[in-house]
Amino acid sequence: MIQNLGTKLQVQIEQAGEDKQKKVNFSNVIDNPPEADVVKLGEIMAELSQQGSSLDSVILTVQSRITKEVE
Repeated sequence: MIQNLGTKLQVQIEQAGEDKQKKVNFSNVIDNPPEADVVKLGEIMAELSQQGSSLDSVILTVQSRITKEVE
């Protein structure tokens, strides 16, 4: 049996003058979010970050649990 545990997003933002990316996590995201909406969220988060920041990518993670059915 497959049980959906949830969908998560991680927005990865490049910051000017920084070696490490800024990562912003969102949990409990709707199932199968539209790609355009995910990219727009990433762009908004980059705009809200420090000046000179830009969107690198967004990681979409879907977690499921698979268990053996009891007969």
